[in-house]
Amino acid sequence: MYLKSFITSFVTLLFLTGSLFAQDVTLNIQGAPQITIDGDSNVRSWDADVKSVSADLVLTNVENVTLENITAESFKSMIITMPVESIDSGSRSLTRNIKNYLKEDDHPNITFTLNKVTDIQRENDSAIITAEGVINAAGKDHTVTMNVNATMNPDGSINFRGEQEMLMTSFDIDPPTAVMGTVRARDEFKVIYNVNFN
Repeated sequence: MYLKSFITSFVTLLFLTGSLFAQDVTLNIQGAPQITIDGDSNVRSWDADVKSVSADLVLTNVENVTLENITAESFKSMIITMPVESIDSGSRSLTRNIKNYLKEDDHPNITFTLNKVTDIQRENDSAIITAEGVINAAGKDHTVTMNVNATMNPDGSINFRGEQEMLMTSFDIDPPTAVMGTVRARDEFKVIYNVNFN
């Protein structure tokens, strides 16, 4: 009887301990994220800020959230949502055009959905995370590979920053023209981001 009770208690303890270490941890954006869309034309460069961003980053099998403890397998899911209405270029006409090209009425959000993290390269107090995911803009999905610089902030939050080069045509957006075609936006643009998760 004693042996049976001991085995039952031991198995229960193992299950509870395993569950404790296997719990998921959800991180959210902390503070004011900095996300800028940076483009160019044959006349001048242009940029626009994304003023509102929401995100859920779910890590699994991580007891303490540090760069040393996080592995590629730790990244269970991530979804970042950026409302098109929150984009602001500082110019009313340019902002309106950006929102029109992104088809705001039909597709009010730009999203990034993580597929997987393929590699983490650590160096001193930072890491370069290679991730694959899908960006949806103007109703069109486009798969990207990103190299993200990660560091730990003094308050324990994680900072992710980097630049991602893309093409308008990847989202079925024809580079805009103006003034009888004499002003032509370049297909290439990049997204510059600096975001904290806690």
